[in-house]
Amino acid sequence: MVVFLIYNNLYAMKVVRQQISAHYDNLLQTNITENDNILHEYMVYLNRLESNPDVPLIQALTTADSDFTLAKIRLLNQFVRDSSGIYYGMMDTLFLFDRKADDLYYVTQDNSTYTEKKDVLLGWSRNYLRGTGRLQPDAGGWTPIVIGTDPDSRYLMWTNDLGLDVYAGVLVRDRSLLRVLDGFDVGPDGGTFLLNKEGELLANSDSTLMNDNVFRRAIASRAGDYGVVKQGGRSYLVLSQASDQVDAVYAIVMREDYILQNLPFFQKVLYYWIPLLVALLLMIYLLFLQRIMFKPLVDLIRGMRKLGQGRFDIRLPTDQSSEFAFMSGTFNNMAEQIEKLKIDVYEEQLRVQKAEYKHLQVQINPHFYMNSLNIVYNLAALKDFKSVQKLSLHLADYFRFLMQSHRQTVRLEDELRHIGHYLEIQKIRYAGKLDFDVRVRPEHLGCELSPLMVQPFVENAVIHGFGKKMPDGTMFRIDIETEADAEDPEAHMLLRIRDNGIGFPAGMLSDLAAGTYAEGTGEEHLGIWNILRRYRMLYGDERGIAFANAQDGGAVVTIRLPCKGAAAAIGNGSGEEAGDEERTG
Repeated sequence: MVVFLIYNNLYAMKVVRQQISAHYDNLLQTNITENDNILHEYMVYLNRLESNPDVPLIQALTTADSDFTLAKIRLLNQFVRDSSGIYYGMMDTLFLFDRKADDLYYVTQDNSTYTEKKDVLLGWSRNYLRGTGRLQPDAGGWTPIVIGTDPDSRYLMWTNDLGLDVYAGVLVRDRSLLRVLDGFDVGPDGGTFLLNKEGELLANSDSTLMNDNVFRRAIASRAGDYGVVKQGGRSYLVLSQASDQVDAVYAIVMREDYILQNLPFFQKVLYYWIPLLVALLLMIYLLFLQRIMFKPLVDLIRGMRKLGQGRFDIRLPTDQSSEFAFMSGTFNNMAEQIEKLKIDVYEEQLRVQKAEYKHLQVQINPHFYMNSLNIVYNLAALKDFKSVQKLSLHLADYFRFLMQSHRQTVRLEDELRHIGHYLEIQKIRYAGKLDFDVRVRPEHLGCELSPLMVQPFVENAVIHGFGKKMPDGTMFRIDIETEADAEDPEAHMLLRIRDNGIGFPAGMLSDLAAGTYAEGTGEEHLGIWNILRRYRMLYGDERGIAFANAQDGGAVVTIRLPCKGAAAAIGNGSGEEAGDEERTG
């Protein structure tokens, strides 16, 4: 609607301009035609003087002859009658120049500049009306001339050669060409002007608009057309037409707001009040939408975002419109059901996690049975009873540790003692081929961890590192050491198991580094698979166990363990009493 009103207003302004321009253009064209006809008649009048019988007498007689004086008087009387006639009312001065006598005879309607006119016309005639009896080329046509210092002393002059060295001329005041146009209603700051095609004023004007050369040239350049010209921050409607007889452009200039004076009220309504009213209504409408629609939507989005972040206690207000009240109520019911479902799922996960943990822990226990019985049998067959006794003690301690499955955590010292029993058994089995070294800081011996968290890595080193190592005469070694965690030395430690075997296969090492090994079935390396699963269940950190191959050969496993409350997620337990701080096999 606003756009339509703006278009309608612009169209109305265009129509007003066109109507005003058409009306004044007709008047302007009529006035120019009339002026051109009068000027043409002046030219015809001067041509008729060639047949006047007094002109040859003036040329033939001397100034002392009485007939010369009578001829001169008759000619001047005719000039007076003709210059004061109705048709010749625009004529200001008629003159006759006798080149032979070097004298000027003339009559004028304005005697206030009589002497000045005579001097100027006589001087001009002496300069231009000479030679072979013809006008000089630069004296042809209607010539602008200034006589006196009066602002209205600008004239147009036409001269005609009457023959016998006599010349006749007529002066027309420039301002008289605008006598009809001056009566037009052009409003304040408007005016009618006469300019040449270069934009120079031919008729003096006291309008300040004409002081600007650019404005004048813009007017002169629009001859034969109309348009709007900007000047001084205002718009002016300009109509201009060129004369066929004179090198002149008639122009009418009017302030645009004057010709559109009946439209300003509607313009103000259109440009100010309607936009303000529309803006006010839009603000009220936006406030209404903010209250009825946007705010409930924002609350719903925020509630959904908080619900996605795990805040299931979020609830939305229901004191809204019926549609949003229904949505808020549905959201609240959904959040309540999700909260209850989340609690049920969490409790079920805990039950499943505990059952899986028990299963994994028990799954390791029978792993060493068969190998241990084979060792006892072989030693008994060899009648090495001392080794059988020693091996039996280590086996008893080893299996005693395994059968205490009710414990959730053990001290690192107890885990290392259990590993020591296992390695002593292997030393008896592989006499002179296997050795081990345990270097653990005293402050780390009391740290708690899940049972059998370290032993499977040692067992894996013996089975795969030692079992698959090519005989080269060197002893297979396993080193176990601890150090403080560089990132958090107060709460965590690093336990490292190193051997000089063949190391991890490239494919397996890649899976272990990518964290995808625990997702498999663990059919080949059950011990490692179990530990990765248990570690992730206990600590939730898939990167807490690092696998690598040493530069000089062998596998390196680094486990990051907390120093206090390691297995709080599953439950707390107590280990056996502390043993030696450092043990070397």
